[in-house]
Parts: sequence; structure tokens; C-alpha cells
Amino acid sequence: MRTSALRIAAGFAAAALTVPLFAAPAAAEPATIPNPDTGLVFYSSNPLAVVARQAAPDDLCRPFPADADWLLGWSGGFQNVIGYQSADCSGHGYGLGLFRGWTTRGTVGSYRTL
Repeated sequence: MRTSALRIAAGFAAAALTVPLFAAPAAAEPATIPNPDTGLVFYSSNPLAVVARQAAPDDLCRPFPADADWLLGWSGGFQNVIGYQSADCSGHGYGLGLFRGWTTRGTVGSYRTL
């Protein structure tokens, strides 16, 4: 009988400790990003956020967003994004397309849009 009472008491204690974990207030909602968006948009993955936008292609050399993990051309007449390892669009350009993700930041230093 005494063993049963101890087991029941231990069960209630475990339940009492578990309930606050489930009753804790929810974390803040993640920021929402427009879907669909417009233009060329650069995103970071963690946390998911917009880090840069470009409305239309202009063939200007621009610094590549350092926090970007992927890009998506939603609209605006973009045909391609050309990435360069240099900061001034010199050297060999790499066609990144309009939907591209990568795992290593800092590989691309600048870009042009066509």
C-alpha cells in the first residue's frame, strides 16, 4: 500500500512538473515575408528574412548581400543574375539564374543583373 502511494505521488509530481512546460507562453511568431514578392529578392535562411531587393535589371555592378543564402527573381523582367568573386564585378562571372541557393556565404562578392 505504501509503495502504491509513493508511485501515485511520484506520478502527480511528474505531471505537475510537466504541465508548466506545455503551458509556457508561445514564442513570438516569425516575421512574415511577402509571397509572391516583386523584383529580385535576396533571402537569409536563419532567420528567414528578406536581406535585399532590386526592382528591375540595370546591368550595374552591385555588392552582393553578405547575409543572403538564396535569391529568387519574382518579377521585373530579370533574365539572369551574374555573380563575381571580386567586389567590383571583375574576373569571370558565374550565371546564378533566378532561383538559386548556396551553403557558403561570402563566395560571391558582387553581381550584375540582366
